[in-house]
Amino acid sequence: MEKYEVKIFSTAKQDLLEIIDYLNTLSPETALRYYDKLTEEIGGLSHMPERCPRPRDLALAAKGYRYLIVENYLVFYTISGQMVQIQRILYGRRNYQNIL
Repeated sequence: MEKYEVKIFSTAKQDLLEIIDYLNTLSPETALRYYDKLTEEIGGLSHMPERCPRPRDLALAAKGYRYLIVENYLVFYTISGQMVQIQRILYGRRNYQNIL
């Protein structure tokens, strides 16, 4: 089985920090749980990243985006060669079409 390198872009890192900071104000335990879950699932993209669907939005799909659902969050990424490029991590109810 091929293994892909996973690269988290600075915008996605910033998204993750903002998510964890917000959750930490509500519950440090919840923030830690979400951080662990998100980083574990993102790391799992090193194997078979094509398993996740493309967005229904045709413009985003044409740009090569795929997304991974992690509880209430969507991890948007592209695949370039043997690299998975994590672009954004967004709350699922946000209007991600306008953000991406």
